[in-house]
Amino acid sequence: MKQMLGTNVALLFVVGTALPLLPGTARAMEGLTIEMGQKGQFLHGALLGIPVVYTCPKGSTSTSLLVQLSQGSGSEVVDGFAVEDALECDGEPTETLILVMPTSTSPFRRSKDIVVDVNLSACDDVSLTCGDVSAGPVVLSLRR
Repeated sequence: MKQMLGTNVALLFVVGTALPLLPGTARAMEGLTIEMGQKGQFLHGALLGIPVVYTCPKGSTSTSLLVQLSQGSGSEVVDGFAVEDALECDGEPTETLILVMPTSTSPFRRSKDIVVDVNLSACDDVSLTCGDVSAGPVVLSLRR
């Protein structure tokens, strides 16, 4: 029994020290930042442009930006989302305009503010870490 207890303790020690090195653990990826501009803009009718500034470490892989929009319009809610992947990551802030179309049959309205959530995710294949950062929900003005 004494020998078995020592083996179990040694096994727990080895497994416990190895876990932080495995992919999918809770270690955060450093160097991810995201910010939204103050104002969205209409482009080509119902298409909305949401200004985003993001930073991800040089060499990041599996990068993506997810933008979700919601706008109250009378008795219904108009939603939209967009995903932009294969982002350029060089460790410097990068400004982009994410284009979003409504997913419902109703269009976004210029006269109403819109609620925006933005999420940036990326991985580092060398350290086997992934991370994500979010901005929002934030209310953006669509008025001129």
